[in-house]
Amino acid sequence: MTLTGISNRGLMVIAILVTILWGCIFAEHAVIQQARSETLKVLRSRERPVNYQKPPARPAPYRAYTG
Repeated sequence: MTLTGISNRGLMVIAILVTILWGCIFAEHAVIQQARSETLKVLRSRERPVNYQKPPARPAPYRAYTG
């Protein structure tokens, strides 16, 4: 029995854990994509009120003539 070798059982456990890790990464990606699309859907569904008017523009600041 070698002290530095990895047994078949050890390789199988590593393969299973790596598969689970990739599954978690893909699941997280899918959840984030769904959350983004739902957020955009809600934001796009908001409508401006009927009487919406742009706020009046602020006048330009006063500048003294130094000429």
